[in-house]
Amino acid sequence: MDLHEMKEQLVLMNEKLSQPFPYRDTDRIQEDYCVIFEKLSDEENGLTADFNTYCMNIAGTLSYVLREKSKDIPNGQVEMLHFSFFEYFKQYTFFEESISHYNDFYQEYMSFEETRKLLLAFLRNE
Repeated sequence: MDLHEMKEQLVLMNEKLSQPFPYRDTDRIQEDYCVIFEKLSDEENGLTADFNTYCMNIAGTLSYVLREKSKDIPNGQVEMLHFSFFEYFKQYTFFEESISHYNDFYQEYMSFEETRKLLLAFLRNE
């Protein structure tokens, strides 16, 4: 896929990313795994905030690319793109295998993952 095709895909992904945040599912995950969440430190126990950070990093990077300002993307923002949510926030890997049980969370995660990978390919080839 060339840069033009990738950019067209990114435009389509941008529309797909405007779904409501999966608050109900993040609450359900925390309820279903409450014993594990209770063992996490306060700094590690922020699933909703951490997932929001992951999503906003990708959405923010996408906005730079779509405005043709990819040279202005902060380095830390690009660095974070190299990691999936579960790679960056390792404390949550205990529910990675069961995320498909949380449909809204799963759909949101998959959309952002697809966008993240496409952004990395685009930035590498630009």
